[in-house]
Amino acid sequence: MTALMKPSILAIADSDSYLKLATSFLHRLGPGWDRKVYLARTPVMPTAQQIAAAFEGTDLDPAALQVVSVSQLEADSVDEDIIFASATGPVVAEIYSRMLRTEPTDGRCTALISALPGVAFPATQKGWNYRRAGDAFICHSHAEARDFSFMTEGQPGHQPTIMVSKLPFLHSAGFPPEQNHVVDRLVFAPQAKVPAEQSERESILLALEQASKLNPELEVVIKLRAKAGEPQTHLEAFPYDSLFTKLQSEHRISKDSQLRFDTGSMSEALAAGSALVTVSSTAALESLDRGLPTLILSDFGVSAQMINTVFTASGVIGTLDDVVGLNFGEPNKAWLRENYFHRVDHSFIHALELLAQRARAGKLQTDPQMLAFIRRQPLRHRLRTTLPSPLVKVLVKLRRYFRQARRNGANSLS
Repeated sequence: MTALMKPSILAIADSDSYLKLATSFLHRLGPGWDRKVYLARTPVMPTAQQIAAAFEGTDLDPAALQVVSVSQLEADSVDEDIIFASATGPVVAEIYSRMLRTEPTDGRCTALISALPGVAFPATQKGWNYRRAGDAFICHSHAEARDFSFMTEGQPGHQPTIMVSKLPFLHSAGFPPEQNHVVDRLVFAPQAKVPAEQSERESILLALEQASKLNPELEVVIKLRAKAGEPQTHLEAFPYDSLFTKLQSEHRISKDSQLRFDTGSMSEALAAGSALVTVSSTAALESLDRGLPTLILSDFGVSAQMINTVFTASGVIGTLDDVVGLNFGEPNKAWLRENYFHRVDHSFIHALELLAQRARAGKLQTDPQMLAFIRRQPLRHRLRTTLPSPLVKVLVKLRRYFRQARRNGANSLS
């Protein structure tokens, strides 16, 4: 496209992590694109502080952020060539549904793309099904791309094109810089879903407290995505700040503990001289990207349930004892190449520009079977995007109960 005909993109986010993905993705595209960000009005909307953190370090203006209802979206309300659905699965599915149902099937003018905000390995069928009506799905490593490619095998009909980019908040051209093991700051990055047990989370806090006591000059920070009770992408059953207060009341952590909680941006937390510890968090990739010592905890397992199998053979897996002793491994270069630290060129941006050109020329088509599929599901997706999360969980359990009851009834009649 010429300078007078910039490709245009609208990113629609719904939570803190997806908003960060949206802003960093558009920032990487640069001013050669017309760029706009919407925030979908859902139960997981980020706080003002989380919004500020998502825009920090980008060339986007947070004052231009618009909050919209997903029900407002349709072909006539969107002028951009591409919609980047940077959102949780049900919201992506609802965005796709609304756009595909209101555009002509043979001359569609809006391309639909999506991505996940961090580690997406191993691929999950549920996450893929929410996004498979799009024109393209963006992976951030060769390992992810292969895993999602396997997902398409044996599935008839439309499948989105799998593109390989790089997580937009990683800045290494290829391999990250060598690690500097002079550590004066230890940062723990929690993951909302894992570990799931209260006792496991308490053991992490106790290990961090021990590291602080054994290393008096060491600053120890728990970098929260949100404080207890604040919204985030995934619900957290046992917030670390609440557990910290509980452990202090039980005299298992001293009242004069030097552990500090922070809700600022991860880029600020990972300053020079820092080291990062996590069970499973994209923050580990940010840390490696800066050449900082990084440790993935294996005390609770390395498994799909822990969302950390991607770090197998990475060279940076360790234990809580390693945290206390400040023992950090070196990342494996073969692993780095396959997982997020591949060398990038301009092919991804060029492919995105071509997709925008096709959309502007009205050359996109909608698969009839996919259109029929999404027309059967809009109510379910709409409920997931508007109802509070606890109520959604109750409805899901009720649906499972009645399905099982119908199956049991059918079996008893056979």
